[in-house]
Amino acid sequence: MIAAVIVAGVIAHATMWWLVTSGRVSFWRATSVTFLILGLAAALLRDPDPFDLAALAIGAVSGVALYAGTWIAVGVLVRSSSFAASVSGLYGRSGERSMSLVWVLTVAVAVPGEELFWRALVLPELQDATSVIIGASLVWLGYLAVNAVSRNLAIIAAAIVCGGVWTILGSIDAFTAPLASHLVWTSLMLAWPPVGDRAKVST
Repeated sequence: MIAAVIVAGVIAHATMWWLVTSGRVSFWRATSVTFLILGLAAALLRDPDPFDLAALAIGAVSGVALYAGTWIAVGVLVRSSSFAASVSGLYGRSGERSMSLVWVLTVAVAVPGEELFWRALVLPELQDATSVIIGASLVWLGYLAVNAVSRNLAIIAAAIVCGGVWTILGSIDAFTAPLASHLVWTSLMLAWPPVGDRAKVST
């Protein structure tokens, strides 16, 4: 049962990006609905690790570090016209909805749903079936593969670096640490996106 849900969830995640990139479904509708369903399914199948204050602190600090690293990376990579277009295309989507709605869909729906599925369900299941290192490697590669369907260099770069960090954190604490890191990083990226013509997001 769990294996079938994991396979279906991975396919759903990849299909979501295919629908978005092909213009068949809007970005916000696709991500919010997909991650809501994946998160609920994961929560019903496997209870996430209990809340841990130390894991929360580690996750939050790593989120700030990832944000700082993102600023540095974008400052270098944005010299590439293709990467610059990917960054602008990604953060330009915030104008498609009111910013209050964007914050709710992202912070309250998409991020928790993604973490519940990938780090609180898929990661421990694969680690139980294989080993800590092999399971984490498979999750990171799978996460990278489905996000590569987006064909957006900024999303793929985030999947490589951030996805790797969240997978490592998930190996330490299967929910609190990666969730805190993902929430802090995403919140900072929404409030102060690292693009040249950015304007601070207003709620």
